Amino acid sequence: MFHTRALAWFVVILIGAVGLGYGGYDLYSRYVAFSQAIAHDKARVQEIEVNRAKLDQALQGIGMDTTQANQGFWYVSKDAYGNEDIAYFDTDAWALREGLTDEQIAELARAVSSARVMARETMRNVPNDKLPPELQFHNQLYANNGAGKFEDTKSVLESAHGKGTATADQLWRLSYIYELEGNYAKRDELNAVSCKQYKTRCAGTIPVQIVGTVVDMKGNPIQGARVSVLSQATNAGATTDEKGAYTVDISVNPMEKLRLSAVKRNFSDGVTSVIVLGAGRSAYVAERIVLGTPITVITIDTEKHTVTDAAATAHEDGSFTLRAASSIYEIPADAIVDANGKPYKGPVDVYIYEFTRDTVPQSLTTLDTFDEVMGYAGDLMQSYGMPYIQFFAPDGTGLDVARSRPMLLTYRIAAMHELRTNVDGNPAGNLTDEQMQLLSTVSRGDPGFPITRDFLVEQKLYTFPPFWVFDRHAGVWDNIGVRVLDMSGTIQTPFYTVK
Repeated sequence: MFHTRALAWFVVILIGAVGLGYGGYDLYSRYVAFSQAIAHDKARVQEIEVNRAKLDQALQGIGMDTTQANQGFWYVSKDAYGNEDIAYFDTDAWALREGLTDEQIAELARAVSSARVMARETMRNVPNDKLPPELQFHNQLYANNGAGKFEDTKSVLESAHGKGTATADQLWRLSYIYELEGNYAKRDELNAVSCKQYKTRCAGTIPVQIVGTVVDMKGNPIQGARVSVLSQATNAGATTDEKGAYTVDISVNPMEKLRLSAVKRNFSDGVTSVIVLGAGRSAYVAERIVLGTPITVITIDTEKHTVTDAAATAHEDGSFTLRAASSIYEIPADAIVDANGKPYKGPVDVYIYEFTRDTVPQSLTTLDTFDEVMGYAGDLMQSYGMPYIQFFAPDGTGLDVARSRPMLLTYRIAAMHELRTNVDGNPAGNLTDEQMQLLSTVSRGDPGFPITRDFLVEQKLYTFPPFWVFDRHAGVWDNIGVRVLDMSGTIQTPFYTVK
């Protein structure tokens, strides 16, 4: 199996909010600014040594020789369909992972124990310039590490398309960028142009089957979850059985990224993704989707202007203010909309979550992050807690708040103590009073939401998390600005569920 994630820049996100929304900073920015400091950071060195010891112990536990493990090895396994998955274990790369958990190490040991292990010398990595052009372009986007480079590539391709001079390859490249962004309408529009002009990408030519499971935070199967393909709205999707399993049959184009969403009432949303490289494989096993549970359920009525929770307020103008332990949602009148974007009138069940760094579902922290500064940034996040909100009609139909008329979220960052004390060994150090004072002053002097990821990078302020909002219809995160209201880490930001 071609491991696309191994080629991506990993993004570490310090969460401020989800669903959606949340905060973070990317590992690349930290690496560029502080690669020199990492070698001298005692806490970081200690974490690396602890990771290495745990990895050695886990691999010894399945009968692997320590010398072979430290030299690196390939392991080959087969899924239920007989497809071979090939991965390489590099003990240094694993030991350097920040936030490496015991569960991840145990999962590695399970995978290796049931696989065919081969020495490092038996296989070799293929140089990027020897790969097919489509994969080279894919790797270029995933490994892009310079501000603006992704946008520059996109601008050149858009210019060629606008002039009517784009080749079939250029049209595909641009459509693939739109696909990574979650802009499926533009992707389909370009595919239609390719079909008309070059007779390519007219329709999905590769039939594949995707199987997977949906579970709760304890690993128990969730029956009756609706699994849909976000990137192909016309696909019928599937519903999970008593084992939490689902099967989706779909036709795709070469180099197409499929994002699958699992939704069930009383659970948070979850998304996973699969990239179909070509026609050589007919079945894929998706990573399992993990869903969390809410802490508060409030019923509001957008027609009668009523609310069931004593801590919430229904205002005369049709707006609502909803409160949880660490978050306040101010919802404008007519902001909650149906699938057609029309204001919804009637009862709405509102599910409010407040995940800690230990309880956030992995299916929300392994999703794509994308912003206009860096382009595609990666797909691995480290949680420090997040709020999350959902809206449902009485029949279970999901409702949304659009970016064009957003909520206003006021949120107290859950992990301020961790940021202040730098428990995770950030090479930038701990978040200081001086830095918080700067952020508060800038926020008071700007009527908008000035604390963006771009601002933090320009200020070389890598100790405070930028904020991201998750578009649950597209399956990607987008960076958004905030105001910092006080020294204790209370922020304010526009908040929506669909872009």
